[in-house]
Amino acid sequence: PVCRMTKKILVFQHAPHEGLGSLADEAKAAGYETSFLKTWESPLFPSGAQLENYGAVISMGGPMSVTEEGKHPWMKKELLLLEEALRQKKPILGICLGAQLLAKASGARVTKNKKPEIGWLPITFDEWFSKRNSLFFQLEVEKPHTVFHWHEDAFEFPVEGYRLAWSELTECQAFSFQGNAFGLQFPPEMTEPMVREWLSAPDAEKQVRAAGSDPAQILKEAAQHLPALRDLAHKIFYGFATLIRDDV
Repeated sequence: PVCRMTKKILVFQHAPHEGLGSLADEAKAAGYETSFLKTWESPLFPSGAQLENYGAVISMGGPMSVTEEGKHPWMKKELLLLEEALRQKKPILGICLGAQLLAKASGARVTKNKKPEIGWLPITFDEWFSKRNSLFFQLEVEKPHTVFHWHEDAFEFPVEGYRLAWSELTECQAFSFQGNAFGLQFPPEMTEPMVREWLSAPDAEKQVRAAGSDPAQILKEAAQHLPALRDLAHKIFYGFATLIRDDV
């Protein structure tokens, strides 16, 4: 029999300041080794066969848009690997840009959102689907949850997928596809240092104000909302981990 190291998660990281955040602690606590592919370093992408060595794939956020394939040569490679991961029925978690890439890989459209969504805003769950999928089954989906947002683009959910959540500004905040691939428009992994770092990026203030938000207010609200977000991240990762097979 082939020995496969499924205790390993392949993580696509698209920007130095958009790491795993609190999900790094979750992965470690659950005994998973995370292997980072940092796209800005022009890395060597694994082949489809090498993808077999990983138990799951996580694709993180980034400031670029899915429509900028020409500007970012790695994007085409990642899309091909996400398509291959879908074929191999690997558990996949896409966050922000990662969710948009996953949406595209599963045949859904990614477009500009009505307006940018930045700051602490509630999302509402599609109750029936959220209660019956691995990612959200532990959440109290009957009530809205306030999460962190920072996006200008939005995705539709794939034809053979389900919408799991929405917000006032964004019609699809989360989707599931094939029962093992999930896209989240919001980043559940945020920590206070990450919020500070994102807000101190060169164009951040301009972006935040253009979205009708206030950087100082976002930072102030972080203390209030981060504990619940931390709990959300814990439950989401636990749900995701239930899908990872431990073949030996």
